[in-house]
Amino acid sequence: MTDPLVHRQTAILKKYYVLPRRYWPSKSAEGNAALPFMNRNASAVWKGTLHGGEGKLTTESGVLSETQYSYRTSFAEGIGTNPDELVAASLGGCFSMALSNELGLSGLHPESIETTATATLEDLAAGWTITHIQLDVHASVPDASQARFMDAALVAKTNCPIARLLKTNISMTAILDL
Repeated sequence: MTDPLVHRQTAILKKYYVLPRRYWPSKSAEGNAALPFMNRNASAVWKGTLHGGEGKLTTESGVLSETQYSYRTSFAEGIGTNPDELVAASLGGCFSMALSNELGLSGLHPESIETTATATLEDLAAGWTITHIQLDVHASVPDASQARFMDAALVAKTNCPIARLLKTNISMTAILDL
């Protein structure tokens, strides 16, 4: 019989081999850092036609609970969210956490990081496509130089898991409060 601890460590190495070591869970981290992988679940229920129907999104965490979305919330005005807005929010949140991590690895401790992600959709021959996401970042980081901040921001933009997932152009402006 194999030792479960050895198996668990092996699984972690298999899971995180594509991530730079700085993103690996540490043994001192809170939560389930010893898990070999993580699944995050969300469900979508759609009823009706594209233009007249509507859907509801629910996440495992409960943050979204039967949250309304529809064609109107994507392409007109309506109550609820839309998938494009959620992609932008995911990238903005992921980037902000990655930037905080990069700054921490440099010995810097951000007071705040505010990121606005704007997803641009274009009607291409293949259909509506997110062709660009603009990140506008404003951070307060005591003792940071502009150069160290920009280095950390560029690494975070390149390495955050959501940015790696997306097959689109991601540009950024980053402002450090001095």
